[in-house]
Amino acid sequence: MATYFTARDDAGAPQQSDDEQLDSAITLSGGDFRVLIELVWGKSADDLPDDEQRWVETSVEGLARLGDRLAGEIADRDQDELQDLATPWAELVPELEAADLVDFLTDLQHLSRHAKADGLHVYSLQLR
Repeated sequence: MATYFTARDDAGAPQQSDDEQLDSAITLSGGDFRVLIELVWGKSADDLPDDEQRWVETSVEGLARLGDRLAGEIADRDQDELQDLATPWAELVPELEAADLVDFLTDLQHLSRHAKADGLHVYSLQLR
C-alpha cells in the first residue's frame, strides 16, 4: 500500500503537509508501476535516460519522488489518453482492472497537475 501526495522538497515530504492524498496498492517501487512508465514513454524503463527515470529515491526509507518529467506527462494527458494507458496496462498486469487503473491515473493526474501548478513534486510513501 502507498500514499501519494505533493510536497515542496524531500525534506518536507515526510511531514505530508499537503492534505490531498491518493492511497493505492500500486507502489512506485513495484513492477506494476514500471509497466506504466514503459507505456508512458513508449520504451523499456532500462532504456530511459536519467531525466526520464520513474522516481528518485530519497533519504527516508519507503519514500520516493515521482520524476518531474513523468509527473508532467501524466498531468498533460486528457481522459481519453488515460484510458489509452489503462487498457494495455491492465492487459500486461492481469491482476489489475482497467477501470481501477483509470481511477488511479485520474487521481495521480490531479496530484501531478497540482504539483506542476504550484512548483511541487509528487511523492509516494510506501506503507508497510
